[in-house]
Amino acid sequence: MNPPPAAPPRIVKPRTIEPVTPAAARPVPVLAGPLQARTGAWLTVGDAASRVRVRFASLPGQLYRITTAPDAGVTPVVFRRGGRVVVRLRVTDGDGLDELRIVLNRDVRWDIRLPAGAGEQQLNLKQGRVNRVILGSSGLAELSLPDPVGTVPVTFTGGVGAAVVTAATGAPFRIRFDQGAGSVVTPWTANNGTPAGTVLREPGYRRATDRYAIRVRSGLGDMTLRRRDPR
Repeated sequence: MNPPPAAPPRIVKPRTIEPVTPAAARPVPVLAGPLQARTGAWLTVGDAASRVRVRFASLPGQLYRITTAPDAGVTPVVFRRGGRVVVRLRVTDGDGLDELRIVLNRDVRWDIRLPAGAGEQQLNLKQGRVNRVILGSSGLAELSLPDPVGTVPVTFTGGVGAAVVTAATGAPFRIRFDQGAGSVVTPWTANNGTPAGTVLREPGYRRATDRYAIRVRSGLGDMTLRRRDPR
């Protein structure tokens, strides 16, 4: 009796493995809003992030452009009514730095508010125009300011580890410390201990019509105020 024929070899169909798209190659959503002939606007960032960057640029026909890093763990959501722009952050599955990047139209005069704070706040505003700046708690706040029109208030509402304010202007400053500060260095004074209630007023401030009024409402580690060439 002949043995049964051997079974044919089983052919395994190759499995298709989808390539993983690196984070740097993933598309980054860009949120942009039309200018609508506005000359003044308000920006509010309602949630904290690891880093928030705000700068001015020429944006023909646009009021703002908002993005995050490709692998960020948050994505921006914008609510707008007229010239009032509110940015909230929605959590995603990204594992990168939660960095929010905001570009504002430089031809518009802005009221900028970041009350929720951030690990780092970097605002390069020297190429634009501002009515007011409000910053919440942060480890590091870097703020570059343009020429003011009238008295422009800048307020730190929460605790700040270090604040660096760079002025591309010769306009005078007044700085009020509600809760005191550590080291404070300005073009007209320097000290290593600033008690609560201290007011540092630059010569010529009272007579100036265009000036900056800084108020630090909570504790501050170190502050440096310096002047740079506006270029």
